[in-house]
Amino acid sequence: MWFVNEYKKVMAFFNFGSRSDLSSPFTEEQARLLTWTKVLEEEALKRQKITISELKEVTARCAREVGEQADFKKLLLTRAEGVLELLRSKSAVPSKRPQGIPYLVIGSALGVLAFIGGVLTNEFSVTGNRINLLSPPLLGVIAWNILVYCWIAAAVLFNRGKSPVGFIRRFFAGLLLKLQTRGSHGQEALVSFYSKWTEDEMPLLRRRIAEILHFSAALFGLGLIASIGIHGWGTEYTVGWESTWLSEKPAAVLTFINLFYGMIPTNADLFNQLTPQVIETMKFGAGHGQNAAPWLVQLFYIISLIVVVPRVLLGLYAYAKARYIENHFPIDLESVYYSNILRQWRGQTMLIQIIPFSYPLTEKVKDEIQKFASELHPENSRCVFSAAQHENTKLPEIPGGEQTEVVAVFAMTSTPETEVQGNFINELKQKVQDSKALLRIVVDTSGFLARFANTPQRITERKKNWSNFLAPYGVSFAFVNLTDADVKDAAAQFEQAK
Repeated sequence: MWFVNEYKKVMAFFNFGSRSDLSSPFTEEQARLLTWTKVLEEEALKRQKITISELKEVTARCAREVGEQADFKKLLLTRAEGVLELLRSKSAVPSKRPQGIPYLVIGSALGVLAFIGGVLTNEFSVTGNRINLLSPPLLGVIAWNILVYCWIAAAVLFNRGKSPVGFIRRFFAGLLLKLQTRGSHGQEALVSFYSKWTEDEMPLLRRRIAEILHFSAALFGLGLIASIGIHGWGTEYTVGWESTWLSEKPAAVLTFINLFYGMIPTNADLFNQLTPQVIETMKFGAGHGQNAAPWLVQLFYIISLIVVVPRVLLGLYAYAKARYIENHFPIDLESVYYSNILRQWRGQTMLIQIIPFSYPLTEKVKDEIQKFASELHPENSRCVFSAAQHENTKLPEIPGGEQTEVVAVFAMTSTPETEVQGNFINELKQKVQDSKALLRIVVDTSGFLARFANTPQRITERKKNWSNFLAPYGVSFAFVNLTDADVKDAAAQFEQAK
């Protein structure tokens, strides 16, 4: 079963052309434009530099411009340009725009440094014209790469095919994001943009970092090979060994050399002649070593097949994944922001069906939910309330259509249980999917906040408890105080929890 699922994922990765959603794929640049426009639009509304009516006019004008046969992507991109034009006329666009990370420059610089590092590694490994087969720099290069491959293999196996993310990749990702966000210079719009964009960009950023690191490692190996080869042209290298701990143990040295340098069986004669006595004569303190030519050739094979070739293949894989994400950048078209634009484009009314679970709603709370929903969906929306559901209650009927949004309401005062709230969410999720509607979850914090207002730690723990419970169900959720709802904060939570 696991193999079938992984096979489907692989086929989906290479199936670039089949999409049945509202629009064709977005590129990274297009997604950046839409996110930037969304941030500026929200900031301008907050500062009352533009009105919702003006935005409606822009959407309507752009809808006429693209025509009825256009897809949603074309409308969004055209509308983004229209909104930016409106904001410029209101002097609501910062002079500094968000910039992408210069991956080519960073990758080229790291590649050059890696090549130089390979050259220097050879310099540290060679004393005069002597190559120590037990030299830590040489052994470290091979051992490190083998360790990386084992880590990748283990991560793939234990994560069921999910992309492994090592601490080095996380470190570089965090570093690049800090460099990017520092360029905001305290401008509120840029700070807000980067706070949203960095989360969306992270999958692509990790692939690009993997690409850079793998190609840099390959260049490191090439630098090491080039340095040894060039020096060998004008220098007569001798190969041998010396060690403080293994000085009196030639048999152990023989075992180690056969295991490490013989891992690539390209020269059987070289290793067949080795005996503890021969190893003893190769000791620099006892003799002069051997001519290094066959050992250098063997070392070239090892570095090529253990470092260069696998790293190039991994780099090409990361490159392909990065290019795919660049041209299929994920945008949540079901978010509140985009669903409102879509509904206005289609001239439809959003039906919001409220379904509380073990939480009878008072008239006051219903009024607050009505207000909250109308602010969340200012474009032609209306609410309908279903009776409070319980553990064995039959779910209400859900009108079909993409313009129906079901909001399940839980009280944060209750403790979530898989057999109770979990079963309800699974059943409701299936019914919503069958109706082609949207599902969101609201956890009302009002009762819990009123009861434990003086113990913020307990409030934080309960939110964490609910978040950990809801996350596996794959439904967007938000914690909302339904007696004093913050619509902008709720919309942000819905997007983050998707």
